[in-house]
Amino acid sequence: MRYSRPRPRAETRFPQGPGRQSDRAQLDRSGGSLSGARVSTEEEKHMEAIKQKALTYIETQRGEAKEIAREIWSFAEVALEEFRSAELLEDLLEQNGFEVQRGVGDLPTAFIARAGEGGPTIGILGEYDALPHCGPSHSEQGHGCGHNLFGTACAYAGIAAHRALREAGAPGQVVVFGCPAEETLEGKVYMARDGAFEGLDAVISWHPHWGNYTRAGSTNAMDSMAFEFFGESAHSARDPWNGRSALDGIEIMNYGVNMMREHMIEAARIHYVIKDGGVAPNVVPSYGRVWYYVRGPNRAIVNELSERVRNCARAGALASDTKMKETLLTAVYETLPNLALSNCVQRNLEGVGAHTYTDEERAFAKKVGFDEPLCEEILPLNMEHTRPSNERGNVSWLAPLGNLYTACHAPGTPGHSWLATQQYGMEIGEKGMLTAAKTMAASIIELISDEGLLREVRAEFEEKTQGFTYDPLIPKDQKPNPLGVR
Repeated sequence: MRYSRPRPRAETRFPQGPGRQSDRAQLDRSGGSLSGARVSTEEEKHMEAIKQKALTYIETQRGEAKEIAREIWSFAEVALEEFRSAELLEDLLEQNGFEVQRGVGDLPTAFIARAGEGGPTIGILGEYDALPHCGPSHSEQGHGCGHNLFGTACAYAGIAAHRALREAGAPGQVVVFGCPAEETLEGKVYMARDGAFEGLDAVISWHPHWGNYTRAGSTNAMDSMAFEFFGESAHSARDPWNGRSALDGIEIMNYGVNMMREHMIEAARIHYVIKDGGVAPNVVPSYGRVWYYVRGPNRAIVNELSERVRNCARAGALASDTKMKETLLTAVYETLPNLALSNCVQRNLEGVGAHTYTDEERAFAKKVGFDEPLCEEILPLNMEHTRPSNERGNVSWLAPLGNLYTACHAPGTPGHSWLATQQYGMEIGEKGMLTAAKTMAASIIELISDEGLLREVRAEFEEKTQGFTYDPLIPKDQKPNPLGVR
């Protein structure tokens, strides 16, 4: 595939959404153009030649990349258990000249792979954890979020960029981060707490999706909290007055939280599940546990709502005459967009171009019940605020972050489902993986080669984080999955 540098566009369209006005104004001042090269003509030609080498390399490795993605797909290892998946990617990177640190802090399935010398340092965030209940049967695990593609694309993007830069004699360092436990929002949170992302000039990530575009919008901040209630057991019929029900404490807490919903902003979300509510109706439950997610557009809102939820938990314990213990499992920031970096990634996505599907693949999407066709075009830069949360938000406050999405499943596919898992193990998903790898490799090369671009990316980041001090949010000595079971 030939890399084609996109022509300047007169207008960039945005889906409707509450995007940051400062970012929109910045794009308006640039005339909506995504070209914006800040190097001389000769330097640009040299940079494009390096990009082409990277893309050619990825194309030659197409078969091997697909094999690795399918092997990780077959492992289907869930959060904090991704030992074979991590080792496969670690070995691949090591064999291609990367110095690999296996295990990061309290995360044995995390890794950091570095290559190159001098120049800027650009990171890539890879993931490879699977999900429960996303296999062919409800009890089986599966890659219902496409992280088998995610981690593989990031590894090949890093390898391709490093090889092309090295062959051109260009300075620059590429760092591939193996980030486990994304589905439980833990990996990057703990890695950030332990300083894994220090010293980066910029970082790029991607995710399988139904469309091809770069996202320059934010996401919701979130707290994940567990509340344990401790009471006294008794016979529910003979002497219930001798018991103190942990389940009563949970239900009183939940009632209080549900009454809160009228009195919080519409963009906020609170969800919970009762993980342990007792073992039998004829025994007053002496122990109970409820798991909460609290989400909002930014940390300030989440901090306020989480404290109100804690007050409901305290009230539940007081009213039921039980004891309560709270554990903050993990916490994430809203994503800090970087328009200059997003434009760079979008520009390179347009240069790589959209992958296409065969008639058989289009027929498959139609057969399984999707009316919308598979995406075979590049969509505009997206500046919407989305309501899910992810730990990339934490990284975005430590270094400028670019978020890429490529088409790996049919529009309308339910997320975290066996139907999604199937497509991530097929050519439908693998084509999007290769598009992502090429786009990320080209973006890394441009960030390293174009000093003016990187200065703009950094200047935007410094302006938006002025006066901000990163708080890891979780205790320094806490280990992932602190309760030992979710």
